[in-house]
Amino acid sequence: MNGDPLAALRDIYLPSPPPWWPPAPGWWLLAGVLLMCLIWLAVLQYRRWRAFAPIRAAKELLAKLFSSDAADDVVAHQCNEILKRLLVVALNKENLGPESGEAWLHALDRIAGGNDFSQGSGRALGTARFAPNQSIDRAGLRASVIKLLSQVKPDLGYRGRYD
Repeated sequence: MNGDPLAALRDIYLPSPPPWWPPAPGWWLLAGVLLMCLIWLAVLQYRRWRAFAPIRAAKELLAKLFSSDAADDVVAHQCNEILKRLLVVALNKENLGPESGEAWLHALDRIAGGNDFSQGSGRALGTARFAPNQSIDRAGLRASVIKLLSQVKPDLGYRGRYD
């Protein structure tokens, strides 16, 4: 007989490691929650993109208007029309619909957070646009309107009632 009884034993076989697929139920749950969060964020981003569409369109129209060689009174009238359509129709600020003259300029100042319309180059959008042979500061008016458009925020639909 063999003097070493351990020599007759076979090697120990380790069990195979657990497979990585399919994952445990907790990982499925985590993946589901993450997927739902991604879908929710995508929906919010799409709503935001759609809500800002009128502002983007107004910026494009105003860029074309200010780059054209139209007369100053035409620029003032069309700029005023674009702003009125944006604010009243697209952004549902119906209280601004009947505004004109100084009240309209002060409303634009409140939105823009300055006094560019009531005291600056934005005065061309008030009753001054009806004056014969008027001359406007296009660069100043363009800067005022761009500042106004940067301050305009649409209703995104997911804010609270009292925001």
